Amino acid sequence: MFNVISSEFYKLRKSKGFWIMVVVVAAMAALSSVVFGLLSAEELMGMRPESGSAMLIGALPMNIGTMLWFLVGFVVIFINFDFESGCIRNPLAIGITRVQYYGAKFVMGLLTCFIFVVVTLVAATLPFAVMEGWGDGLDVGAFLASVGVGYLILVAQVTLFMSLAMMLRKIGPTLGALIGYLVLDMMISAFMVFVELGDVLRGLANVLPSPAGFYLSGLSTGDAYFGDVMWVVVVSIAVIVVMSLLAIRSLTRRDV
Repeated sequence: MFNVISSEFYKLRKSKGFWIMVVVVAAMAALSSVVFGLLSAEELMGMRPESGSAMLIGALPMNIGTMLWFLVGFVVIFINFDFESGCIRNPLAIGITRVQYYGAKFVMGLLTCFIFVVVTLVAATLPFAVMEGWGDGLDVGAFLASVGVGYLILVAQVTLFMSLAMMLRKIGPTLGALIGYLVLDMMISAFMVFVELGDVLRGLANVLPSPAGFYLSGLSTGDAYFGDVMWVVVVSIAVIVVMSLLAIRSLTRRDV
């Protein structure tokens, strides 16, 4: 198992596409931070952070949508390449089980999410701190809540599409599912502007890319209810567990 995970890390480290996406996400986070620094609180309808420490707390909510789509796109291509090129047979030929193969991919997904989070936090905070100063201090509780729940949402979304890629095994259908998901995300996000959802439905919706940013913004400022936090955590964990089981079932019952 350790050898499979090491192999995944090696492929990730050598992937030019991955590092290009990391640079693009960092550049977009830094650009959004500079724009926030140049505009006034009135122009941003009161949503402008007051200091670098406040930007550190708000960086993930501001950029989670961008991060999600780059992450999901990379994972879909990365997984489908194994199936379409036949590379998946290499680890299986040396005695690696299909459950171990999935586990290695899942660990790779955890790592990519972690890298994107760290890069985004640094890239968004540094320019703003230079422009506005660090401020009085960091609200550690708000920071940990925002980053912790945000990271869990990222992992849930990556697991969802990693599992879909393993079940569909073709880049075309998987990208089609991704585009359909994007449309659904935008429709639900617009719907939530006009309709007040119940706790369960709101918990489901807040795990989606677009609503997640608004939800995490409330969480980072202390405006989110504890019930909302619990529902988002429960839904994210449920997505990770259910989609992982479905992917493992597909891997173990079908030829590769």
